[in-house]
Amino acid sequence: MKYLKVIFFVSLWFAAHDVSALDLSSSDKQHEFSVDTKIELDKFYDRDIIKFEFVKKNWELEFDGRNYKFNDISDVLQLETTIGKSDPLNSYSLYLIENESLCYDVKGAPTDSQDLVTVKVDGAEIKIGEGLSNLEFDGVGRVGKYSNFDVELNFKPVSLMDDYCKGIIKMSIELDI
Repeated sequence: MKYLKVIFFVSLWFAAHDVSALDLSSSDKQHEFSVDTKIELDKFYDRDIIKFEFVKKNWELEFDGRNYKFNDISDVLQLETTIGKSDPLNSYSLYLIENESLCYDVKGAPTDSQDLVTVKVDGAEIKIGEGLSNLEFDGVGRVGKYSNFDVELNFKPVSLMDDYCKGIIKMSIELDI
């Protein structure tokens, strides 16, 4: 993992009327100078993620009445950055930060059907708080480095009591700087 190193140079200027005041051997007095600064990261780091989205953008689930479950979904997750070809940054991580699903009966009360979705990225199942680390970009496009991921959402069967289901999946990308 690479780290962004920031170095600050501080110059302190002072004047003394008595030259002997500068002689530390003749004086035991010391003075500590405090320096405060505000770091504006956007001034030091100009790399951006410009696209992190699914190709289909929205999914319309189809229900398989014979198996009483939603059909699985396959999509491609695209990552595009402004990281140039010559930039040494080539490592990043993908995490699943939320995966919730819950079903309700005809009266609107929650049923026992929950956590219906298993998420797979490039064939590997990931769970909340887990992910894929030290990934490398697939290539360099017009703007910068990019990657594409094959994502599968596999659904468990629902209950006969279920009338309505909803859910959310959130993923995050972290550039290793």
